[in-house]
Amino acid sequence: MGRKWVYEVKKLEKDIRVFQRLYFIRRLCRGMSVEEVAGLVGVTKATGYAWLKRWNSNGYEGLIPDFGGGRPSKLTEEQKEKLKEMLKKKDS
Repeated sequence: MGRKWVYEVKKLEKDIRVFQRLYFIRRLCRGMSVEEVAGLVGVTKATGYAWLKRWNSNGYEGLIPDFGGGRPSKLTEEQKEKLKEMLKKKDS
């Protein structure tokens, strides 16, 4: 794995989480074990295997984090717009 590859992928990939996962897969392709690479990038072995499974199933798209949901906003659309205006005024 060359520094040039790391530099080029970092430049193209804006999401650091996706970059980390691509780096993980790249190291696996270079012959390291899941356990070794997981320790290198600072994730658990289980996370490493999950990333590998997602890569094998969906390729690059499988490495993109899926944040489907979360808690619904308590603010109404009107309140959100008012907040935006207040923040714009504060910045001026």
